[in-house]
Amino acid sequence: MVLEQDKIVANTKKYFATATKLGFMNDEFMSFLGEDFIKAPASTSTRYNNAFEGGLIDHLLNVTKYAVLINDSLPVDEQVDKNSLVKVCLLHQIGKAFLFSPITWKSNTGVKYDFNEDTISMRVSERSINYIFKHGITLTDEEYAAILNFDKVDDKMAEHHNTMLGDLLKMGSILAIKHEKKIAK
Repeated sequence: MVLEQDKIVANTKKYFATATKLGFMNDEFMSFLGEDFIKAPASTSTRYNNAFEGGLIDHLLNVTKYAVLINDSLPVDEQVDKNSLVKVCLLHQIGKAFLFSPITWKSNTGVKYDFNEDTISMRVSERSINYIFKHGITLTDEEYAAILNFDKVDDKMAEHHNTMLGDLLKMGSILAIKHEKKIAK
């Protein structure tokens, strides 16, 4: 699958307009992310999801859509703050902005990107938080934990002591990936 240029532009405008409106995007951060973020895929291979130019922002918007839908379906006293939810959904994987480099695609493997060897090794969530803090974006403790714990696997503390915000982020991501894989077929 490939995103048309007009869809990439529309997604980019929606992403930055929402982030700016909610107060967690500034000019410095927008400039830092730049074209690399706009073009970034969400993954390296067609076996996964959104392995195409503009795939990351498309994925982040899909995660947000599903997480907000789930949150809105909960009893009012169990819902999380919508602005906080949108914030973590849109920021949780920005660490992928400079993580991948395009390669000559070999259709038999499905691999379209490789990891950029010029980046320091850390989990995407750690890289995302690093970028967030370096550019003056603040997070509540709950937002920080939701992003940091997002890509932890086999971590019982993160799994069993996650907040509703973190759980909604994970559920939104799971549904977004299922949706993205379905429309890629």
